[in-house]
Amino acid sequence: MTSAGKVIIFVPGIRPKPPAKDHQDALWRCLLEGVRQIRPETAAAMQSAVGAFRIVPWSFEYYGVHGDIKPDLPAIEVLLKKPAATAADLAEATSFWRRTQRQLYSLADSVPFITRFFAPESLRIRVSEMSRYFDNSDHAADQVRLMVKEALLKAWQENRKVMLIGHSFGSVIAYDTLWELGHSDGVENRLDTFITMGSPMGLRYIRHGMKGGHEKGARQFPVNIRCWRNLAAVGEVTAQHPALPEFQNAMAAAGWLEEHSQHSEVVNFFRGPAGLNVHKCYGYFYNPDTARIIADWWDS
Repeated sequence: MTSAGKVIIFVPGIRPKPPAKDHQDALWRCLLEGVRQIRPETAAAMQSAVGAFRIVPWSFEYYGVHGDIKPDLPAIEVLLKKPAATAADLAEATSFWRRTQRQLYSLADSVPFITRFFAPESLRIRVSEMSRYFDNSDHAADQVRLMVKEALLKAWQENRKVMLIGHSFGSVIAYDTLWELGHSDGVENRLDTFITMGSPMGLRYIRHGMKGGHEKGARQFPVNIRCWRNLAAVGEVTAQHPALPEFQNAMAAAGWLEEHSQHSEVVNFFRGPAGLNVHKCYGYFYNPDTARIIADWWDS
């Protein structure tokens, strides 16, 4: 299949996101610039391909409001003029403060009552939003997964080879959708490549809520992923246990996964209004490691 028959579908993470076109345009620009840094001819081919990048704008259905992209626009401009992370970026990403925050998140995952009584408000809000998804309140999770299914089915109907990217909690939604397509919906199509970025799937709380979390045998995992690549930034708090070995190794051993990389550690050097944000999707998309993975896939 030629590159003209390929499409990248992106599932964003939790919290309200900008209007779909604004968000999609900004992310596509970041990815193209990242690829252009390492392989200009591939970036040109990607840019000229019609419908090569599609976002699943689930957050508006979930929250009923859009996020504001304006505060991030100046930071995106700065990001795209910076060829690589600096020593200062890496030092800040590995600072004592960030290591402490990571340990606190890990502790909260191991001892859940800590979240209820001692966690900062931002973490409690995130847990509440994720609980709404796992509880499927008002069928909100069903609706979110339906949007991802529709995007995948449309691409497969177009006879495209699909790369599905899930960022943060979007990786959980993407994974659950693939599980349902294979085990509940009887869809036989297979995803070519799955990329998880800054994924919380290694957290105990998340694992227990995900599709297949209480199943045995083949029903534990999706059986429709050919290749799975995982990316986690240095200093990530959300991506605890970033290698996801329990998922990938078990799937590969059972023959359900042809290719996988347990963990690719990257340096996300996006700096927003609050400073260095190693979890931000724009930084992941522009990152040279991400660009190399996607360029290799596009050219294959």
